[in-house]
Amino acid sequence: MQLKDILVYLDDGVSNMERVKAAFALASSNKARLTGVTLAAIKPAHLKVKNAKALKKMSEHQAEEIIAEFSQLAKKEGITVDSRVIHGDEDVAARKMAQFSRNFDLVMLRQANPNKDNFSIIKEVSEQVILLSGRPVFFMPYIGPHRMPCQKAIIAWDGTPAAIRAVHDAIPLLNQMEKVIVLVVKQGRKKTAKGELMVDYTVSHLKRHKVNAKVKRINAGTFDVPTVILNEIAENDIDLLVMGGYGKPSIRQKFFGGVTRTLLTNMIVPVLMSH
Repeated sequence: MQLKDILVYLDDGVSNMERVKAAFALASSNKARLTGVTLAAIKPAHLKVKNAKALKKMSEHQAEEIIAEFSQLAKKEGITVDSRVIHGDEDVAARKMAQFSRNFDLVMLRQANPNKDNFSIIKEVSEQVILLSGRPVFFMPYIGPHRMPCQKAIIAWDGTPAAIRAVHDAIPLLNQMEKVIVLVVKQGRKKTAKGELMVDYTVSHLKRHKVNAKVKRINAGTFDVPTVILNEIAENDIDLLVMGGYGKPSIRQKFFGGVTRTLLTNMIVPVLMSH
């Protein structure tokens, strides 16, 4: 199993350069084709223009500039890339992005920043891609540099189909790592955590794919599951979290609920998520 086709989302945000560097690193280490994609619906940051036609034209011009800059950076790095601008308003562009994403082994998106003007469209793209593309999504935090390629991972394991889908989608990355922790978090008085009965088989399966994996069981005590996971990431110098994404297209408002919402909101390392 190898990553041979990677898609990276581009925009004018401050985290864009870090995301591009990460995409270059992943493409190079996997000898994969890299495609950059941006949306003509992304409005230039802090632009104070009320005329709809003028704003649309400026946004489309910015999209072309983003693609041109990406191509120039790739040329300097000696990487051959493809690119595409997706047109349409917010809802249409997000749906087109999800459809286009189906053609890739991995889709690299950014964490939505609630303090930025384009938060709503980034969140919409994230939901549409994770729910409708059928492809694994590699979310990059909007803060800080990150180690690429990743060397240490935690799998947030709960035995669900979404979790095992994420594990399998992550194998091309996991089998290149020094250390992989399959984390099982126990809550309450239950002797066995959800999904724990099968976790040893999952680790055995990973080892057959040459993944250096081991199980770690933790009792949450008074903490919630996201807090336990975030603490383990910090204490073990983890640089990738692998987890399942939950929700159905008919109840999309529930997708960012619970553990998923908390971890994506408080993201401190890249998160690979599958649905």
